[in-house]
Amino acid sequence: MRSIAAIVSSAFLASCARGTNPYAPLAPSVVQHATGYALLYSFKSGEDAGYPYASLTPLNGTLYGTTYGGGGGYEWGTVFKISTTGEEHVLYRFKAGTKDGAHPFAGLVAVNGTLYGTTYQGGANGAGTVFSVNASGVEHLLYSFKGGKDGQYPYSRLLDVNGTLYGTAYQGGVSPGWGVVFKVSTAGDEHVIYSFKAGNDGAHPYAGLIAVKGMLYGTTYQGGASGAGTVFRVSPSGDERVIYSFKGASDGQYPYARLLDVKGTLYGTTYSGGAALGWGVIFKVSTSGKEDVLYRFKANADGAHPYYAGLIEQNGTLYGTTYQGGAKGAGTLFSEKPSGGNDHVIYSFKAGTDGQYPYAGLIALDGAVYGTTYQGGASNAGTVFKLSL
Repeated sequence: MRSIAAIVSSAFLASCARGTNPYAPLAPSVVQHATGYALLYSFKSGEDAGYPYASLTPLNGTLYGTTYGGGGGYEWGTVFKISTTGEEHVLYRFKAGTKDGAHPFAGLVAVNGTLYGTTYQGGANGAGTVFSVNASGVEHLLYSFKGGKDGQYPYSRLLDVNGTLYGTAYQGGVSPGWGVVFKVSTAGDEHVIYSFKAGNDGAHPYAGLIAVKGMLYGTTYQGGASGAGTVFRVSPSGDERVIYSFKGASDGQYPYARLLDVKGTLYGTTYSGGAALGWGVIFKVSTSGKEDVLYRFKANADGAHPYYAGLIEQNGTLYGTTYQGGAKGAGTLFSEKPSGGNDHVIYSFKAGTDGQYPYAGLIALDGAVYGTTYQGGASNAGTVFKLSL
């Protein structure tokens, strides 16, 4: 599996090969397509935001998000806000210093009107941070990971449980460092709940957590009985149990994404596994460990490789994204019934001004879904889009 640095490098080189100018003038902010798809905003990078990996967070009718790049200087990333009509404003530009962090990979969580998030690099030790930012753009560093037992490289979105924030770090923990589950207070007190050992318990959690009946549930993209990743649960006191170990075959392999709870059943995606060449799956698993594959992607018009994108549920239907596949190979928006077997592509990205490579999941707001693409748009620095349901 490629590193994030490799993904970013290849994306940049591909942009150059196409002759795309990342500072080209923007098209009009909202471009409507007959399908119900609307382009809300094209990022410019530079002083503007650029290259969003993360999903959006609604707060008081405004959408908030992070971008991996942009922000001027060496482009260490941003926090931005955007209205549902496409008016964008950068709230904070990361400086990669000891007091703020660099490269936010995950989205934000709102707690009492303040936004909280993680950067996977930067901070006092270069191992990532937990930060807060208010609606006026005032940023505060809550915690700098040390890169040891406390964790290192948090890619995940935080989870708010009664004012305490829970998350995962991709590395760190017990030597040699297979990742951790941690909690941190809004005052910055961090505590490791569980350190992965890269055995049957799992290794390298990319995704954030969900809470179901007092327990935390998540995925590791490696480890487990077959080394192909796990679904796990952990109590707030640190009692960890693997619910399901992927076999790396038709059942799925390498789950990067956050789970979704629908009436006590967990739904998710894997990056690979499934059909013969392994383009990923949509799955469900009970809390007792029974796993069923709902759909196996074929890398045709149906899409390929649901990456960091989890699922959402609206009116009994699941919605998600694949970052590749579709009519132009640039990713898709799809729907699926919880009973499975009926994947439906709602929109195929055209790898142009409409966007390309939707790594992140979707959010629902007022009868529509909103999301981001990592590239594409007028300046090839990513987009924010809306799709009416």
